[in-house]
Amino acid sequence: MSNEAPTHLHGQSIAEKISKLTAFIADDLDARGAHGLLASGGCYLLVARSPESPVVQALRGHAGRMSSMGIRVRAIFSDVDQANPVHLLAPFSMPSECRIVRDSRLLAAHEQLSLSPTSTWIGDCMRREPNKRDALEQYAGDCAKTGAHAARSFEHLWRVTAPLFAVPPLAALAQMPEIAALGEEAAPYGMRRQ
Repeated sequence: MSNEAPTHLHGQSIAEKISKLTAFIADDLDARGAHGLLASGGCYLLVARSPESPVVQALRGHAGRMSSMGIRVRAIFSDVDQANPVHLLAPFSMPSECRIVRDSRLLAAHEQLSLSPTSTWIGDCMRREPNKRDALEQYAGDCAKTGAHAARSFEHLWRVTAPLFAVPPLAALAQMPEIAALGEEAAPYGMRRQ
């Protein structure tokens, strides 16, 4: 007997996960709007296996709204195609920073998304194969203790991961060929390698 989930169940599982994450992010954006936090900006903290992870797909769905609210993203990935980093731009609407896990021991870390000090999502570990169903998913919509733990974990990972590059706003994408031709010294500060 096979322990593998049938393909249609996996597809439903991923779609359901993206839907739940999309709603979770929308709730945070709605709360920010209701409390007048539109002008204050903010920063989401993301730990994900790759830019194709369901949590990143959910963020991608809110890129326009995040941009209008001034929310940037600090992200840590474990699996990124560095030869073609343009695919990282889609979920990040504001200048954002990305790092990559170089130490395989860090793959035991769980995917997570911290929206605020009290609103956190935690997923399965980054070493789990993306074609497997996730065994873990936790939503903490109003828990300062979980939020504080997630923020500490993120900052620890941030310090021990390698800079990938700073992601410019989506509008800057059209200017990138000209900037690349100028060389790193002439590139705007936010677009230089960190």
